Amino acid sequence: MKQNLRSWEPYTRSILRVVLAFVFSLHGYRLVYGMFPRLAGRGGVGRMPLDGLPQFTGYIAIVGGALLFLGLLTQVAALVLALQSLAAYFMVAASRSPVPLRAGANEVLLYFLIFLYLAAVGGGIWSLDFAIQRWARSYGVSA
Repeated sequence: MKQNLRSWEPYTRSILRVVLAFVFSLHGYRLVYGMFPRLAGRGGVGRMPLDGLPQFTGYIAIVGGALLFLGLLTQVAALVLALQSLAAYFMVAASRSPVPLRAGANEVLLYFLIFLYLAAVGGGIWSLDFAIQRWARSYGVSA
């Protein structure tokens, strides 16, 4: 049973990567284009710390989200987005309150940890990175 569950890990990692990339890129669209409303006062919690970042960081979220969605340069894109999430925590949330729950930083810390995980292990079996590596191995090219 344990081996059977372990065999699903590359597929679930790919699903996690795609969903996370889509959701995170929405924050970029909100910062750059103002497309989605900001949720102020989410149950007594402040706004999402990503909303407090400068507008140009929205472009980083959009491009990084697109790269992650495709699984292209996954580890680099995930590392950049992890650093962006960490910057949102320290620049915005930590100045509100040292307690992440009160500062509205739960999502940002989860983004940081998941992006850090993807930066360490890659994008999974349904990614362009994996397809390029498989193609390079089949043709004897070092990638």
